[in-house]
Amino acid sequence: MKLVASIAVFVLYALLSTYGLYKIKAAPEILHPAFVIGFTAYGAGFLVWFYILRTTPLSLAFPVAAGTLILCTTLVGILLLAEKAHVLKLGGVALIVVGIVMVSLGEGR
Repeated sequence: MKLVASIAVFVLYALLSTYGLYKIKAAPEILHPAFVIGFTAYGAGFLVWFYILRTTPLSLAFPVAAGTLILCTTLVGILLLAEKAHVLKLGGVALIVVGIVMVSLGEGR
């Protein structure tokens, strides 16, 4: 159960942060409600990040959180912001996912 809870916290961090970044980027101006919503979501993601730092070894927390955030922001960019999905970009994201798995599995050794 602890593994599922840890994964859920990292996913929550990535989703809040990515959604916040998406809304901030999509807002036409800084006082627009979309910007405020995005800023709030990104701030909530930051609070989850603090929780991760307090409960997870830094050598695991940072690479997993950074990789998860890169994965989510790349998907949002491609799916919602019509950014190009080049083979090199997708290959890089795949390598990041492999790296997250390797770091996570190597933590217990």
